[in-house]
Amino acid sequence: MNKITTVAFGAALAVASVSASAAEGAFFIHAGVGQAQYHVGHTDGLGYRLDDKDTASALRFGYAWQVADGIDLGVEGGYTSLGKLVAKYNDGTVFAKTDLATTGWMLGANGKYHFDRNWYVSARAGWFRSEEKIKMFVGDATNGITTDYDSADGKGNGWYGGVGAGYDFTPNFSLGLNYDNYHAKAKIEGVSDQGNLGSFMLSAEYRF
Repeated sequence: MNKITTVAFGAALAVASVSASAAEGAFFIHAGVGQAQYHVGHTDGLGYRLDDKDTASALRFGYAWQVADGIDLGVEGGYTSLGKLVAKYNDGTVFAKTDLATTGWMLGANGKYHFDRNWYVSARAGWFRSEEKIKMFVGDATNGITTDYDSADGKGNGWYGGVGAGYDFTPNFSLGLNYDNYHAKAKIEGVSDQGNLGSFMLSAEYRF
């Protein structure tokens, strides 16, 4: 298992062990929307075009304990959609297009440090069960007709980690900005594929 994932689960177990003595705790729902970028090499030019950015969203839920003054530790689970990587080729005679979409489930640990009455910084890490779906189109560029189409999908175990900062407007509601990196893995038709995706998201969290 990846070292970062191991650390995340270790932190989650540590949180659970201190929960009985923690003074306060709360469930939370955390939703975010923003932009994801696939970290791949560029092939623009000579008929190729690559779009490595797309809209991304995430929904997390979990429980956090106040383990010290201004410090919260918690466990979380959730789901994220990281948009698509789109690669296109067109030489005026033949065109080709490939779409790679990535989604996945998350399970991990998180922490917050309130350095001011309302301001905080946060961090999270854990296991990422990614799913990748590929669609491929080939056609006649002169007539704009698709002549061949294929699709495939696969799943695999990776990891995620991220940091953020935000502001508590009330004891139950906050807004923040987060950056997360996802290391996605999948085995598609017997071929292993892996890569990193980064996402910036504006988030809202409600605690109850």
